[in-house]
Amino acid sequence: MWRYPLITTIFLLATGLANAQSYSVLVYHGANPPYYFEEKGKPTGIFVDIFQELSNLTSHQFSFIPLSVARGQRYFDGGNVDIEPGVNPVWRKAAKVPGIYSINYAFSTEVLLGRKANCKGKQQPEHFYGALVGKVRGYHYDTFEEHLGKDKISIYENISEKELLAQLEHNRLDYIMIGAETADYYISQQPKYRDFSPCFRISRLPVHMRFQPHLTQLNLEINTALSRMINDGKIKAIYAKYKITH
Repeated sequence: MWRYPLITTIFLLATGLANAQSYSVLVYHGANPPYYFEEKGKPTGIFVDIFQELSNLTSHQFSFIPLSVARGQRYFDGGNVDIEPGVNPVWRKAAKVPGIYSINYAFSTEVLLGRKANCKGKQQPEHFYGALVGKVRGYHYDTFEEHLGKDKISIYENISEKELLAQLEHNRLDYIMIGAETADYYISQQPKYRDFSPCFRISRLPVHMRFQPHLTQLNLEINTALSRMINDGKIKAIYAKYKITH
């Protein structure tokens, strides 16, 4: 198991079986609830529930390492974390260590979020040219990236979607790039965000577990467990548990 002198492993899933192996899981602190967040000091969210079930099925232990997105990617490139959940390969194609991927087990929808009044009549990326849009530092958006830059969509980067939402609230940004599920979570929790709405869908892509290249056996085991969770309806139930309606 990797040792982190500067990082505190804040949560450990264990079955207590003698043959259990230990693996570290990269999560982004403050960046993307309902996937991972703390409630009354206790880690919770979609990833917590998924890895608890994976631990039950494989006998392995999984510890969460919360980092910023940019630092987390450096940790993965340096071989200092084993697994990154909830990613699509196109988001990491420029990584120094692309990694290997599990089967896809769910989907992620990314949107441009803004005030409802500013969404009207905007149906394609070019309609947002000239706007100042926030994105999380380290996130990539594949083909939508061609619309970012000089004389197109101006970009401001911050460390998390939580910070971007605060800037959108104070009118420092025109729109932000955010996961639809994360936007739903924050809007449901914060009445001050109820005027925000998805203006444009950037992408909808399948998500996978990303592993260090040498973890081929673990990848096989996780694929078997994920297939069972999908067929048994466990993945669907976990996502439904955090489904936000408002």
